[in-house]
Amino acid sequence: MPQHILLRAVEKLDLIQVKGLIDELENKVSDLEVFESIFQEYLLHENTLMYVIEHHVDGIIGFVSCKGQRLLHHQGLVFEIQEMIVSTGQQGKGYGRLLFEIVKKEVVARGAKTLEVTSNKRRKEAHAFYESMGFRNSHEKFTIYF
Repeated sequence: MPQHILLRAVEKLDLIQVKGLIDELENKVSDLEVFESIFQEYLLHENTLMYVIEHHVDGIIGFVSCKGQRLLHHQGLVFEIQEMIVSTGQQGKGYGRLLFEIVKKEVVARGAKTLEVTSNKRRKEAHAFYESMGFRNSHEKFTIYF
């Protein structure tokens, strides 16, 4: 790992920088109050993993969250990456791989049956990244918006 970055667990004080990354990922501005409420829930949930990559000059440049739950049809613990982003100017430098590897190591240590990720159909580069990490495109996701 390069000396100018730090891979670490998320802390409460990371809220604003993480929100900025999620806003970049979703291409919209999140409601701060709602975001903070969910962020706090994530921090308290024992099977939610959150990590950031912090650059010594640029601050937090990468973020991943991953939630685990026991599912009947898997007969065990399944984790799903919920959000993962490396800021646009920092992509292609291996930071996404670092985020993925720390999550993978942690879920394996917890005895997970699988690690899953859902990615919007328009994010072709993200799909290529996940496939390079060993994910297989094995499911379709169907959504109803309210």
